[in-house]
Amino acid sequence: MVVDMSTRYRENNFSTESSSFSLTKDLKDIQTVAKPNIDNLIKRIHTERRRETKKNAVSFGVVVLSIILIFIFSQK
Repeated sequence: MVVDMSTRYRENNFSTESSSFSLTKDLKDIQTVAKPNIDNLIKRIHTERRRETKKNAVSFGVVVLSIILIFIFSQK
């Protein structure tokens, strides 16, 4: 049985009602669910930066205090 190209194309008709429609529908569902809340992300970044700043300030204070104490006790 010989089938020419035009008959083959009609048999494999790609429409939106075929299986590709369900894939696009799934992608749309994934995109709507995966949207993050920007306000929560900004708040989390701000909180992390504040913690980092506090930690750096405490570390700097300990280093300066250590240097001062070493200087004071080495003078005696």
